[in-house]
This record gives sequence, C-alpha cells and structure tokens, in this order.
Amino acid sequence: MAVNLKRLRTARGMSTTRLSKALKDDAGHAIPATGITRIEKGQRRVDSDDLVAFALVFNVSPLTLLLPSTANDAAAALTDKREVTSRTAWYWGVGRRPATDWEPGAAANLAGPGVDPAIASDAYEREQEYARQQAEYTALALPPELRRITDNQAVRTARQLLELVEDLTTPDPESDHTHQAAMIRMARRRYESLGIELEELQEHLAPRPIVHPGVEFDQLRERLATESGIGDEVNKDEPRGD
Repeated sequence: MAVNLKRLRTARGMSTTRLSKALKDDAGHAIPATGITRIEKGQRRVDSDDLVAFALVFNVSPLTLLLPSTANDAAAALTDKREVTSRTAWYWGVGRRPATDWEPGAAANLAGPGVDPAIASDAYEREQEYARQQAEYTALALPPELRRITDNQAVRTARQLLELVEDLTTPDPESDHTHQAAMIRMARRRYESLGIELEELQEHLAPRPIVHPGVEFDQLRERLATESGIGDEVNKDEPRGD
C-alpha cells in the first residue's frame, strides 16, 4: 500500500498537500499531508475508508493500491504466512480464482507414459482440491448477477483460455520450452472446448432447423410436403369455384 500510494501520487503529479486537499474536496475524507507522508513511510495504518478515498481521487480500483504493480511470477505476500505470484494475486483480487498458484488442468499434463504414478496421483488430488476451492470461492466472491455469468461453462472456459494466452504472451524468462509447450497444449484444448461450448450456446439461443446437406430449408419443406401428400390434402380442402 505504501509503495503504491507514493507511485500513484507521483504519477498523478500531486504533492502530499495537494493530495490532502483533493481527498477532502473530492472524497469528503480528511487526511493531512503529514498523515500521507507517514503512510508512505509505513508509519501509519490505512483503513478501508482511507483506501476507498485514495482510489477515488487517483481514479483507480482499490486493488491498484492493494496489489503489486506487476502481474507475473514475482512473489507477492498477501499476509505474513501466505505468498503467491503477483499474477495469482491479481486473478484472486478481480474475482477469477482463489489465491493459489495451482494451474487448472495441470494434472492432464502429468499423466501418460514415463510419468511417475505418484506424481500424477498427487497432481490429480491437487486438481480436485483446486476445483473444490474454486467452487467455494465463486459461490461467495461475486454478487449473484455476476456469479450467474461466471457459472456459465463457456465463460469459465474462455477465461481459462485467456489466462493461458496471457501467460504465453508474457512468459517467465526462466521457464523452459517443455513448460511452454505444455501450456500451448492446454490452450489448444481450451480453445477446442470453447468451440463446442459456443456451438451448444448457439443451439440453445437460436435452434437451427435440421436440413439435409445441400438442401435449403424451404426446398426441404416442399419436398416433405409432396412426399407425405400434405399438398394434395390441402388442395382437396380448398373451396372450388364451380
């Protein structure tokens, strides 16, 4: 918080005096310039009212003040006993997933010939635990209106694909080609799954008539009417002119 406060204040070109005035005028929250200096030096704690007021004045999300200024594999301490990568910290903060560095779908890459069964079994158990945590996290992390969106399988698959693509476009310099190749395989599987989900979604929202290949729907309807004699029956029921 202290580092981010000074970084944002500098980026906005604001002195502590000007920031103190903005807090009072724009957010109705009083913090003297000396209090801002003490916060930046780590000598004064920040409560939730302070956090919201700073975020409003800087025109940023409160998360910008709370979380690291990077989103990569660098370590980020959430508490004295809980540390994750800064990327995971941001995913956790914006409501995507719980505060764990376990990658969804990782167990699938640890199964197959040449893999120690014990490692594969451990990965499977961790995958199950992650799924449990994800369900628990999603149930309460978002309001019902947003939760209904994230509960959709197509949305979940799309977000998993997005996270994988984000990781691939900003790779860790220390990651080897094997790890990157595994991530690409995972991304391709998510891409294929998303295609299936979108087809099902389209069918649900706008069911398409089933037609034979190469035959337009109107042509098929006419053919079926002719073959079943429906057209003749209709003609019989029409009034005659004599």
